Amino acid sequence: MKTLTNHTQGPRGINTDTGTVWIEPGETVEIDPKTIKGALPDLGKAPDAKASAGDSADLKALKAQVADLTKQVEDLTTERDALTKDKADLTKQVEDLTKPAK
Repeated sequence: MKTLTNHTQGPRGINTDTGTVWIEPGETVEIDPKTIKGALPDLGKAPDAKASAGDSADLKALKAQVADLTKQVEDLTTERDALTKDKADLTKQVEDLTKPAK
């Protein structure tokens, strides 16, 4: 028996004498190599534990960057809204001052 694990993000099919055997992402199956017809699909590579630790640090840094950018957007949105209100107030003042006296 041959042990095959799907390390990809999508299902992979292996053609055998009895039909197609589907392997879901992360799933491991045992298949008799004599029954396999054609070439095996690309099942990806097992993740390296050392690489995963590095990815974790990168992921934390990216999440911190996203949080910082989200805060900047919120601050700028608040500032924009305040400026829009100030513009409306100033426009009203100018209109009041430029109205002809009755």
